[in-house]
Amino acid sequence: MLLSTIVTVLALPPAAGGADTVHELPLPAGSTHSSVQAMNDAGDVVGLAYGDDGTGRLVRWGADGSPTLLQGAGGGSGGSAAAVAEDGTVAGAADTPDGVRHPARWDRAGRLTRLEEPSGFVEGEVRDVNDSRIAVGHLSTGSTALPARWGADGRAVLLRLPARATGGTATGINERGEITGHVSLPEDRTRAVRWDRMGRVHDLGSLGGAYAEPSDINDRGTVVGLATDAGGTWKAVQAPRGGRLKALPSQEAGARGVHVNDSDVAVGNVKHRSLRWSGGTAVELRWLSGAGPTSVKGLNDAGTSIGTSGAIAVTWDAQGRATALPVPAGADRAEPVAINGAGVVAGNAAAPGTWPVRWRAFVWR
Repeated sequence: MLLSTIVTVLALPPAAGGADTVHELPLPAGSTHSSVQAMNDAGDVVGLAYGDDGTGRLVRWGADGSPTLLQGAGGGSGGSAAAVAEDGTVAGAADTPDGVRHPARWDRAGRLTRLEEPSGFVEGEVRDVNDSRIAVGHLSTGSTALPARWGADGRAVLLRLPARATGGTATGINERGEITGHVSLPEDRTRAVRWDRMGRVHDLGSLGGAYAEPSDINDRGTVVGLATDAGGTWKAVQAPRGGRLKALPSQEAGARGVHVNDSDVAVGNVKHRSLRWSGGTAVELRWLSGAGPTSVKGLNDAGTSIGTSGAIAVTWDAQGRATALPVPAGADRAEPVAINGAGVVAGNAAAPGTWPVRWRAFVWR
């Protein structure tokens, strides 16, 4: 059973910022289902389109809904998209037919650029890209992964490691060129770090536990992520530029999925709750009336958060009040993935009774 389409999209209406209507992103020829991975403020959406055999092809949908298949690597078709820059440049990884993942970037026409893998490295992946088309991630020898930065020319630079570190990965870059990530230490520990614009590495500290792993850095240089305390409990953490990691307030054990916007507002999930942190205070993101538990997925610079309450896609305002997003015709569940500065939401929805679940990509405008 395939999900019914509420709208056959040839040209999406302009963004109104209210997320009041839902539109399916059209499937490329030969595809039966799709999923969203990222979106930019211009309204470009990137994700995967799948055939009946489950093979996924990377695709970018323009703001008008038009799909462009992204070129495969060496005859392969799979891969992943980590982020899409404002000019439509997509960065992530391309899979070759032998199943090896390589750092990659695609231009607006869908043409592939394999990013440099210096001698001795056999695979890698981009985790983020900024609007200057500078990408960050890691390169691997097959046994050791090292944090890397690729310039706009596609050339790779290995990022410096602090003393005793044996490897790591870069997870985010901001528009200033500041980078965050984590490095590996002996005894299977990780440590949160920041690389400044000169390439110098700065230790962001820990909560006293074995692991500290940033997920995001904003244009102010604020880093957020996860770290374990001395008892091994995962907590949501934040570090301002020049500062060290501190646990965000009013949280329980089991933090996950932390994001931050350029106003230093952060959201994340802790145990059975979703929280929004701003100015040193926490606001709980409330359940939609009659629905189930919450899971926050991200937020935009206006402070609107997205996620789910039960199987329903929702947005939350600064006070934590939930508003349901329209349900696509024929669907019984929906999951937002990204929200941009105009308030456009991109995500996935699925019909009941499908196993494995066959998602379809949608935007709410």
